[in-house]
Amino acid sequence: MTDEILELLDLMRVRGTACVGESLTAPWKVCVEENPDLARFHLVLAGRTWISMDGASDGVQLFPGDIVIIPNGKAHCYFDQKERDVPNESAMLNGHAKHAQTEPSPDTHLFCGYFQFSENTPPAIISRLPDMLVERGGEGRRARKFNLLVQLINAEIGRQSEPLQSVLNRLTEILCLHAIQNWLKHALSHDEALQALASPRIKEVIDRIHSQPTASWTVDSLARVYGQSRTAFAAHFKFATGQSPINYVRQYRIKQACTMLEETALSVDDVAYNSGYADTNAFNRAFRRETGASPGAYRRMPRL
Repeated sequence: MTDEILELLDLMRVRGTACVGESLTAPWKVCVEENPDLARFHLVLAGRTWISMDGASDGVQLFPGDIVIIPNGKAHCYFDQKERDVPNESAMLNGHAKHAQTEPSPDTHLFCGYFQFSENTPPAIISRLPDMLVERGGEGRRARKFNLLVQLINAEIGRQSEPLQSVLNRLTEILCLHAIQNWLKHALSHDEALQALASPRIKEVIDRIHSQPTASWTVDSLARVYGQSRTAFAAHFKFATGQSPINYVRQYRIKQACTMLEETALSVDDVAYNSGYADTNAFNRAFRRETGASPGAYRRMPRL
């Protein structure tokens, strides 16, 4: 693995959630609603399936050991035969598909779930990911490592006692990072902005922002971390991330604020202070600009 890939993977953090495997019997078609906050995945353990993005006339066929990731949570459907127009009888219940089965024995077994990128993952990486990312099993060193992960999942699911959710969640995270690593390997060969993002000096600036989000960062102070002039640093940072340094700092602080609003009972004033805002009114304006909602309204939004 090249140093550039290692640098980019080190910037990424994911939290995986594995769902109960699905046993499907033909004819079947399952559609998943769009959710930009969740990156969905479907791993074929047995049988085969077609999958297509919402509205697409064609699709991709997956075989045992193949995984498909929908990084940006776009709507998609998976179905047993490309040629068959199966009426969509699925319904969404708490984010999971519920569908009818007509045959007595299943012929396809899927392991599904989702993962979320943490606030430490630079938006420049997420925005470059394709709508659909497919990693196939097969031969070769990389495939053997991937197939070993699939075997571990099969072994955990097949336990006589209940499978351990925490183990499946961690295996999900490794699977997804494995697939993203393969995509990065190819993307770095032609994406100069990704190459810039992987540079040690840019990574040092991003690491410093993430570790000290409440610091009074300015372009000048970040340029000193980078080790070049203010003008050169600002140009390089925007080329690598697609954002100005100060916009990046603000967006990261708001992401942290979102996490605190979702996971703690801190007051809005305390969330503002812990996000680097001494003025709650300034925090409220920045929060609404980034999310489209006030902190209080955001906290009251339903979660999965």
